[in-house]
Amino acid sequence: MKENNRQIYDIAIITVLALLYFLASQIRFESTIKNEIISAVIFPSEGIALAFALFFGKKVWPGIFIGQFMIAYGNGIEIIPSIFVSSINSIEAIIAVTLFNKFNLNKNLEEFRDIIGLLLIIFFILQPFSAIMSNLSLYYFDVITKDDMLTSIFSWWFGNVIGQFLYTPFLLTLFNHYKNLNIKDYLFNGIIFGVYIYFLLNTFNISSPLLLLCLTLPILIYVVYKRNIAYGFFMNVIASHILSLNIGPFIYQSGSINIIDYNLYILTTIIVVFSAGMIFENQKKQEEWLQQIIKREVRKNREQQLLMLQQNRLAQMGEIISMIAHQWRQPINNLALLHQLIVSKYKKNSLDDKMIEYFKTNAKQQINMMSNTIDDFRNFFKPQENKKEYYIDEVIENILNIVRQLYSRHNIKISNIQKTKYKCFGYPNSLGHAILNIINNAKDALIEKNVTEKKITITVDEKDGDITITISDNAGGIPEDIIDKVFDPYFSTKNEKNGTGLGLYMTRMIITEHMNSKIFVHNSSEGAVFSIILKGDLCEKIK
Repeated sequence: MKENNRQIYDIAIITVLALLYFLASQIRFESTIKNEIISAVIFPSEGIALAFALFFGKKVWPGIFIGQFMIAYGNGIEIIPSIFVSSINSIEAIIAVTLFNKFNLNKNLEEFRDIIGLLLIIFFILQPFSAIMSNLSLYYFDVITKDDMLTSIFSWWFGNVIGQFLYTPFLLTLFNHYKNLNIKDYLFNGIIFGVYIYFLLNTFNISSPLLLLCLTLPILIYVVYKRNIAYGFFMNVIASHILSLNIGPFIYQSGSINIIDYNLYILTTIIVVFSAGMIFENQKKQEEWLQQIIKREVRKNREQQLLMLQQNRLAQMGEIISMIAHQWRQPINNLALLHQLIVSKYKKNSLDDKMIEYFKTNAKQQINMMSNTIDDFRNFFKPQENKKEYYIDEVIENILNIVRQLYSRHNIKISNIQKTKYKCFGYPNSLGHAILNIINNAKDALIEKNVTEKKITITVDEKDGDITITISDNAGGIPEDIIDKVFDPYFSTKNEKNGTGLGLYMTRMIITEHMNSKIFVHNSSEGAVFSIILKGDLCEKIK
C-alpha cells in the first residue's frame, strides 16, 4: 500500500514538473519579441527543473524530458533532435544532483557555501554542458547553421544561467521554508513590489536601467533585511515578469540588446539579493550565536555563584558548629554536675523532694538554653524568599548572640553602638550573613596578628539619607596592594589556614545583587573599616 502511494506521489511530481516546464517556457516565449526556442531571454523552465531535481531527487528526470520535448517539438523542431535536446536537459539535472551530493551542499541553501556552490555549478558546469551539447545536436540535425553556432551557444547558456539563478533559489527556499513563511505577507510584499515597478515604468517613463536599479535595489535590500532572502527571491521573480511586458527601459534598443540589458538587470538584482541575504543571514546567525554564548555564560556564572554561595555557607556552618559546641560546653558541664550531685545524694540516701525540684529547675534551665541556641542558628540559616520588615539592631544583636561566647574565648571585645533605631524592608537573614562574614574576617585577622586588646566595633548611622552600617577592627588594616582585591572570588590571605576566599566575595554579592545596596572597605589608623550602605528609602528612623 505504501509502495503504491509512493509511486502515485512520484508520478504526480513528474507530471506537475512536466506541465510547469512546458507552460513556463510558453509564457516566456509569448512575452518576448521573438518566439524562438534558442534565445538569450530568461528561461524559467531550467530553474524550475533544477529546483525540482535538487529537492525531490534524480527520479524527476522524466518530467524534465517530457516538458522539454513538448517545447522543442511544439516549436517546430523534428522529433529526433527534440529527443536529443530533452535527453541532454534530463542528464543535466542528474549531474546537478550528483555534484550537489558529492560536495555535501545543502538544498536548504542555509550556508554561504551552499549558495556559492549552486551558482558555480550552474555557471561553469551545468549550462556549459547543456548549451554546448544541445547546440551540437541541433547543428548535427541541421536545425542551426555553423555560422549561428557561437551565438546560439551563448544565447542558450546566458538565458538558462539567468533562469536558474532566478528560479532555482526562489523555489528551493519556498519548498524548504513554506511552513515557516507567512504566505499572506509573502504574497503581499511580492505584489506590492510588482505594482510599485509597474507604477514607476508607466508613470515616469523610465528609460535607464541604472535609474531603475537605483529605485528598486534599496527596497529589495530592506525587505531581505527585515524578512529574509526568500522574500527577495520572490520579489525578483515578480519584477522579471513585470519587466517582460514590453514596458520600461528594455524596449528602446534592438531586440537582442533589450534582452541582454534585461538579463543583466535581473542578474544584478539576483547578485544583490544573494549578497544582502548572505550578509544579513550571517549577521543574524552571529547574533544568535552571541546570544547563546551570553545565555550559556550567564547560566554558568549563576551556577558558579550558587556553588560559591554553597561553599561559603558550608564554611560558615563549620564555624557555627564550633560556636554551638562552645556555647553548649557550659550547659553540658552544668548538667554533668547536676547529674553527679543527684547520684551522690541518692547514694547517701539524702535525695529528697527539695533536691529533685532543684535538679528539675536547673536542668530545665540548661536544656532551654541549649534549645534557644539551636533556634537562633536555625532562624539565622532559614532561607528567605520574600522581603519583610526588620530592625537593624535586632539583626546585629542576633549575630552577636551567636558569636559572643566564641569571641570571648579569644578575648575579642565586640561593641555595638547605635544611637538610633532603624526599621528597614528587605532580607534580614542576608544582611546577617554579610555582617557575620565581615566580623569573622576581622576575628581571623585579630587572632592571626595576635593583637593585645582585640576589638570589633559595629556602628549604625544615617549619612546623606542612607543608613550606613560600619564594622571596624584594630588588626592593623589590609595591605594597600591587595585592598582592591578582597572582594574578588577565591582571593584569600589565609591559605595556610584553609581560607576559601569566598567570604567577602559572597558578602559583596549579597549586599550589591541580592539587597541592591553598596559595600566599601578602607583602612583607618587602627585597622580595616567595612561600610554597608542601605538605601534610605527602604529604612525609617524609629523614635
